[in-house]
Amino acid sequence: MKGEDYSLEVQGGRLKFRTTSFRAGMGSVLSPVIYSHELSSMLAASVPAAAAFLLLRGAGPWRYPALVAAYAGGFLFARLLVFKKRFLTLDADKTGDVLLKLPFRAAKRFGASEVEKVEAEHTTIMPENLDGLRQVEKIALHHRTVLPELDKPRDFYTVRLHLKRGPAPVEIYSGRNIRDAAGIVAGIRKFLLPEKGNGNA
Repeated sequence: MKGEDYSLEVQGGRLKFRTTSFRAGMGSVLSPVIYSHELSSMLAASVPAAAAFLLLRGAGPWRYPALVAAYAGGFLFARLLVFKKRFLTLDADKTGDVLLKLPFRAAKRFGASEVEKVEAEHTTIMPENLDGLRQVEKIALHHRTVLPELDKPRDFYTVRLHLKRGPAPVEIYSGRNIRDAAGIVAGIRKFLLPEKGNGNA
């Protein structure tokens, strides 16, 4: 089972879940098509390029190859290390071993018997600073770009993993499509909690 921002596969006695969407939030007011990882890397790369160009003022024509090299190096560094996609992964096997990896956190290993339940919860996030969002829409229209419904409430469906000994449930997925959330819940429940059935999201 795959979606735009996740994959859930069961092969033999192993379940693998992977997603880039594990936090509910309005995100950037700019469209991902415009404000992408590539654009962020290009903007960041302009700093070392400008520094190389200014520091080599007395180097004559060598300033330009240095500028290009600094820009290319800065872009690759930013794209591969700073603005790379972050994934949450959940690996489980039939022996009862589960490994959960979250970006910027230590990996967590626990037994399948420690999983109390898997459920999805609906959340509506209201936008803030409506005047600012409308201004962004107007600016985008001047550049012939449409950013619709920035000022509208957004619904998210968040999948949480509850552990018997855990202090708080762990969010493992958050998306806009209820079917995706329900499918993820059903797939993980069927593998980790077969005795409880699939249930409802």
